[in-house]
Order: sequence, then structure tokens, then C-alpha cells
Amino acid sequence: MNTTTIKALLCLGLFVCSSTYADADWPQAAGPAYNYVDEGESPTFFSGTLGTNIRWRAKLPNTGQGTPVVIGNRVFVQCHEPIAADTETSSLTIGLCFDARTGKELWRRNIPAARTTDLSSLFSDNTAASAVATKDLVAFVNVGGRLSVFDHDGTPKWTYAWTPFGRHHSRQHEPFVYNNQIIILKTIKAGLPVSATTKSGAHPLGRGKEYWTHLHALDLATGKTTWIAKTGTGVHAASTFGFSRDSRPVIMTGRGGGHQPPEEPYGISRINAIDGSTDWDAGIQDYPSAQNVTFNQSGVYGFTGQFHLTLDPHTGDEIERTSLTDNVRITTGYPDYVTKTEQTFQAAKKAITYQTNIVVGDYHYFRSHKPGYIGRIHLGTGSVEYLKVPLQIVRHVNRNQDQVLHDKTILNDMRNADGYLATQDKRNAGSGWGHVSAASPTVVGPIMYLPTMVGTVYVLRWNSESLNAESLLSISDLGPAGKTWTLSSIAHSNGRLFARTLKELICIEAP
Repeated sequence: MNTTTIKALLCLGLFVCSSTYADADWPQAAGPAYNYVDEGESPTFFSGTLGTNIRWRAKLPNTGQGTPVVIGNRVFVQCHEPIAADTETSSLTIGLCFDARTGKELWRRNIPAARTTDLSSLFSDNTAASAVATKDLVAFVNVGGRLSVFDHDGTPKWTYAWTPFGRHHSRQHEPFVYNNQIIILKTIKAGLPVSATTKSGAHPLGRGKEYWTHLHALDLATGKTTWIAKTGTGVHAASTFGFSRDSRPVIMTGRGGGHQPPEEPYGISRINAIDGSTDWDAGIQDYPSAQNVTFNQSGVYGFTGQFHLTLDPHTGDEIERTSLTDNVRITTGYPDYVTKTEQTFQAAKKAITYQTNIVVGDYHYFRSHKPGYIGRIHLGTGSVEYLKVPLQIVRHVNRNQDQVLHDKTILNDMRNADGYLATQDKRNAGSGWGHVSAASPTVVGPIMYLPTMVGTVYVLRWNSESLNAESLLSISDLGPAGKTWTLSSIAHSNGRLFARTLKELICIEAP
């Protein structure tokens, strides 16, 4: 299904549910079409290091991970609480509102929660969920156990608190709005002790269904729970919303992944977005749910082992399984690229860097688990291509020569804008490829943006005939190498891009 068709169906659904957005809005992490794809024009190169195509930048009070959300002239983001010394853990988050035109901070509100988590974790912290906004309201989800809703002036409307089950660190579900309901992921069981938010406190409680996490729909105006999904959703999974062949609103969700999450069967399910009932469950052995459960009207797409899967979106039956390693096309040798066909790709242990997959047009793109390789599958022919890119470009304001790092990155300083360390795990300072819950790509018109944890952003022409040197429009950056860290996707609004790092919120705009 092409982008135009998706837009038409979604616009109809949003009109019916009276949750309208302006053309320029980016109301949730996955954008106005729920799939990280938008129409329009946007910059093909920018540099936070050099200040190139940067409209404004605003200091953030501390680290954070969610995607900026844009409604009208408002930008909403969430950070962990300000710190006055090097700090490893926190539970309190801050919901912030900025002027989208100038970057001026307009207000901030505290979002307390039960779970304390390590800051800037490469597997998510309490700010991993992006805000969700309508023309009147904004909702901030502290995944440590609180949902708070405000109007655009920061006036509180309602709040809902819970104690999360802490068997796993990861929290990858991105909230979204449909039919004036916000869809979040949480445990059904109420009244858990605070000790259950930790791995040591959760494991003795076991894997019973009462501890499974399920999608919950809450009325955005009142906070009333309107439905709870019958099937479970794993904490690693990034569920996606869209429409079935018969124009019914559905959610694709997943279960499985590392450290044996309890929800079963491992695999993919389709949920009715009207009442939370299950349309079908597709069991997939050893399914790694740390991916976006992408789909269109022709198929549901995913990765398992070193294979790409296609399921029938109506029944969940497997249609096709394509090798990601055999008889592939590989382009390497930046900047003097050479392409070889009918190759065997020497893959890493897993197929993709987590959550980096996106379906657009006839292609399913992803960042390989093997550092430096961007891959795509043609959904019609099953052909697989890889493009090898440098891991980092080191730029300097007073030097003309860029330093190209092909197989390593500069360790990140992991310091916030006030100079304090906001981290615990040493792996947080790594490259952002492989074993990391990474940012999802964003598409604007023919341009794709793939950000990495070190602030590198690969800018591609996604619909190029071949994935080769001509596809790579630029290797942009969000700031100086070694001092820029992000696990956030990029938002688009009215020709501008909005990004956030550990230190700042950035508006990108070409003249």
C-alpha cells in the first residue's frame, strides 16, 4: 500500500473519531500516519557541529529519549529530572513544552513514578515513551508508572498511576492516539509492591498471566479505561497501528525476545483497535520482538533469525520467508563505492539493530545488527541489498578536513547540558549499532533519516532504484562527535525537522 493510500484511510479514520490534526503536525512518535512516514520537503544535509541548517537549539534540563511531538506552534518532549551532580538513576521525569518557532521553553511539569531506572540506558529509561498530543491536550507517559495529561498551557487534566512489573528493563511501546483514546502498554495486575519494579523483586513472582503486559486504551478526555487487549504484548515490542483491507482499525503487536519475556505465544498478533479483541495470533518460533511490527494491506513484515518474514495481514499465515544473507547485493568502499551482486552477507548473530526497521513504498529498510550496514528488502521481488556506511564523521568548526571513522566511534561523554554525567551502563557510550534499543527511521517524501546513538544521521533517498552510492545523500550530525547522544527518532513539521539529544532540543531547517 503506498503512502497516499495510507494517508487517505487514516485521514478518514481521524475525521470520524474527531481527532483532527493540521497538515504540519507530528502528534506522536510515529507521526500523523502512524508509520514514521510523512509527505513534504525537508533538508538533505545538516550539522549540529557546524551549525549548518540549524534554525534553533534549546538546552534541555537532563537526558531523555522520546521523540519530539509537534502540534501547531508547540513542541513537547520529556526528560529526566534536573541533577546537580553526576547521577546514575532516577524515577522522576519532566514534561516540557517549547515554542516550535523559537525554541523558547514555555512550561514544564513533574511526572513522578514508582520505578527507578538507570539514566540514558541503551535499552530505555523512564523517558522512552514519547508524548502524544491532540489539538487541545498533551499526554506524557513516564514508563516508570504514570500517565499525566495537560492542556497546551500546562493545566493538569488527569493522571493515572501504576506499579510496573520489572522483570525486564526494556520499554519499547510508543503511545499513540486513535478515536480520542491513548494506547499505552502496562501490566494488568494492580497493587504490585515497589520491589516488583526491579529484576530481583520481579523474578520470584514468576511468569504468570497476571504479570503479562497488555495494551490498554484510555479515554484521553477522562482517563477512563475503555478496553484492555485480550492478547499480551512483550515489553520489547513496538506495536503499530493502521487499517486492514476492509478499512478496520487494527494494531499489530508482538511477543518474544531476549531474557524470556513471559507473554506467549512468541510471535505476532493482530488486535482490533475498537475493543481490544484478538483477530489472530501467529506463533513464530524464537521470534525476536525488539522490532517495529510493520505492515500494510499486502502483508505483515518482520525478522526472525537471518530471515525476513511476510505474513498474510488478514489471517496471520506465513506467505514468504526470505534469506537476509544468501544471494544479496552489497555496496562497500565509502566514498568510492563498489557494488557486488550474488554475495553471501557475513551477518552478525542477529538480523537488525532493534527498532530500526521501517516499511515505505515497496521496501522494508533496517539497520543491520552488524555495524555499518544499512539493509533493505524489496517486498515484491524479495531482493536484499546492503550499503556499508561509516559509523561516524568527525567534524570540526575550525577545520576543513572531516575525519571518517569506518569501524569505530568516539566514546560519548554522556554528560548533560550542565556537564553532569547522566548514565550508569558503560555500553551507553557505544556506537548505537547492534545490541541497543535504537531510534526508528523517519521518512519525509523521498528522504529517509536514520539516526544513531552517537548523533550520526544517515540521509537516504529511499526510493532509489538500487541501494548504492547515489542513495546516500549525506551523513549528517546532531552535534560534535563524542559529545552528542540520542535514542530519539526525528519529527517533521512544515518542512522542519525536530530532534533531541542528551543535551538539547534542535530545530533543523534549510534556508
